[in-house]
Amino acid sequence: MFTARVALVTAAMVVAPATLGCAKKTPPPNVVVVDEPQSDGAGAPGEGQTGTPTRKPPAGKPLKLRATLHGAGDLMTLVKQTTTAWTPKQPIDPAAQIQAMLLQMGFGPGLWASLDLAGPFAVDATFFAQDPSNDLKLAGTLAAVSAKGVMDGMPSGQRPQPLGNGLWELVQGELRVLLREKPKALEFALSNADLERAAGLAEEAGQGRRLRLRGTDLPPGMLETSAISGLPAGLRRQVLAVLREATAGSLELDAGTDRDLVLQLSADAPFSRLGLSPLGRRAPPRPRSKLSFRPARAGRGDAVGHPEVLHTALDKGVPLSQIPAPFDVVAKDAIAAAHAVLDQVQSDVVFALYLSPKGEATAVLAANVKDEAGARAAIRGIEQALAKGFAAFDSLTGEDKSAKINFTLKTDGTRAGPVKGDLLTIPVPKNMAKEAADLEPFLVSKKKLEAASFVTGNLAVFTVGAGATKVAGDIGGALKGRKTSLGADAGLRLARAASQGCHFCVSVDPAALLRLSVLSSAEARADKARLKKIETGAAAFTRIGGAVGVGVKLDPNLGSLAVGVPKAVLVPSPADAAQLSELFGDKAEPARPNDKPLAPKSSAREPTPAGPPA
Repeated sequence: MFTARVALVTAAMVVAPATLGCAKKTPPPNVVVVDEPQSDGAGAPGEGQTGTPTRKPPAGKPLKLRATLHGAGDLMTLVKQTTTAWTPKQPIDPAAQIQAMLLQMGFGPGLWASLDLAGPFAVDATFFAQDPSNDLKLAGTLAAVSAKGVMDGMPSGQRPQPLGNGLWELVQGELRVLLREKPKALEFALSNADLERAAGLAEEAGQGRRLRLRGTDLPPGMLETSAISGLPAGLRRQVLAVLREATAGSLELDAGTDRDLVLQLSADAPFSRLGLSPLGRRAPPRPRSKLSFRPARAGRGDAVGHPEVLHTALDKGVPLSQIPAPFDVVAKDAIAAAHAVLDQVQSDVVFALYLSPKGEATAVLAANVKDEAGARAAIRGIEQALAKGFAAFDSLTGEDKSAKINFTLKTDGTRAGPVKGDLLTIPVPKNMAKEAADLEPFLVSKKKLEAASFVTGNLAVFTVGAGATKVAGDIGGALKGRKTSLGADAGLRLARAASQGCHFCVSVDPAALLRLSVLSSAEARADKARLKKIETGAAAFTRIGGAVGVGVKLDPNLGSLAVGVPKAVLVPSPADAAQLSELFGDKAEPARPNDKPLAPKSSAREPTPAGPPA
């Protein structure tokens, strides 16, 4: 089916460049459709319109697939801008490449000129996955400046013939394709009934995200994937078991010269079997929490989630039966205290990892709690369990002073602004100084680990690392002064928008994480030249507002994973792109003089300090 092939190939070619993977100019594989004429009741049983016997359909339901696209021209412009910024010597121009491919395949130049690349493209198909050509139903629409121009641009031996009243027919062998001219579109289908369905596709294709692909009535196991191989083995098996039962799946992509890039993958499957529900109501993108914060000038990797999930993870993730005495009792006390803390959580939980300009790493855990006194008691239960564990360790070291931890726990022993907090200090045993070298970013003066905690009102905060007391003081001292929160963080905003309301919302600064990984290795820290490049690249990434958002939504029967990337990262100035390429290990091309960002200057977001609002 040549016209359907044109629709499918054109849709694929205007979308594929958005993945930056269209550098090769080889023509795509042909899409071959075999027509199965449908019976109109005039023929003998088991025969189609032409009297040709039809095959018996496979068992089960046919798969339904619908793909829509709009704004293809702007997507191709974005690809050109992005590749010009990142690889100025080898930019990719999708429009030019596609036109060259079409000419090589025998299409006339008028075909491309007759398409409306700002308008809607859509394909709707119903077929059996095990026998796609059996009882195939196909309909589609191409946005066109001139529908007649599109047909005239087809190879001379494969042009449709007029039927009158704007209808056309393309016949090749047993294949018959119907086409219909519209003022702004060319509709096509394999039957009259399907052609009537084509009329409603254009309106749907012009709405929502630019590229949408959805399949329903999926065969069992169709969504099994090796892409989750990085998950822990137990969780991976659970997720794969759920995906095997998926009945529907979708992919949505939104990107352009005027917007951030968003990619969302979803599946209709029994995600409740993961034991992570209920996770809350479906909700439109919104600030997740008023208790969140972000210290100034920090590299970050933030996550927001619901406490029910942590209860489950706590029970399943700690093998109490495998912990020997005397630490088994300590572990049980710690788990019980942790559950008590989670029971105090009123709404959201926030985890953040920060890296200061001086290379001090600090992890922060915060939550909105129900009762100040109850939450404080629960947190102190964890602290006391840890103290018992360290005391048990010291008792096993005997008289060897070099192996002792010599910890201290001071309740109300530190201040977080006007708020009193607890301070747990864990010195590194002298005989473990070498092993602790890689923990240096988290250690105070390379010698001890500190953890600070405080509870005030409905806010509970726990900090651990080299800047624990400093970060706790920063948070506590600014509780009434700041007007911003982590809920307004650029990366979390992207995560919420991409996932359309996430249960787990993560903001990642890749440059800061790379910097932390280098600082956490004694060997890597010795490479001063590499460290300097990383510092420069991280500063560039922060300057252009480079926070990446990742959002996960897990409702009982619907799960989705989404990623959001700022437009400023996709289209930096070539000078910034060169620094970032060196940062992540690629050989950078020299920047040209007087480089200017291709993205509007306003799209770059300068990081701003954020904390709990007044």
